[in-house]
Amino acid sequence: MEKKNKILRILMDSEEPIKGKVLAEKIGVSRQMIIQYISKLKTEGHKIASTRDGYILEREKGIRKMIAVKHSSNEIEDELFSIVNAGGTVLDVIVEHPLYGEIKGRIDVKTVNDVIKFMSLLKTTHATPLLELSEGIHIHTIEVKDEKTFEEVKKAIKKYLILDL
Repeated sequence: MEKKNKILRILMDSEEPIKGKVLAEKIGVSRQMIIQYISKLKTEGHKIASTRDGYILEREKGIRKMIAVKHSSNEIEDELFSIVNAGGTVLDVIVEHPLYGEIKGRIDVKTVNDVIKFMSLLKTTHATPLLELSEGIHIHTIEVKDEKTFEEVKKAIKKYLILDL
């Protein structure tokens, strides 16, 4: 089997992200070759996401909707906890930048532990949250199991909500 197809099979068999280093070891190639194979798979139409935890084959597990919100960096944790406690998964954050246009970052937060891990990374890396590039205005793609859950998510973050798209 072609190495590219082996990578795809490994990703298809996993529900969790897999680090590029792990894929490289399993396939017997360099980490750089994994990047090239993943790029090729993406150009072939496979929905492979590059996350901070590794590569994952995206599988929709419900309804995906976008919401526009505005808040400060100090309120990120509250927003994320509110969304996951209402049954939502925060897939990404999108901001509009005057020079680059749309900038999108993966978040992949679906549990309380994911929020804790994300906030820890935010604090320890001293990274600037994307919302700071847009005066706090940003968009999230939210995944929920059904419309009722989406309405619960909107209620939970009502104080941040600008509009749902």
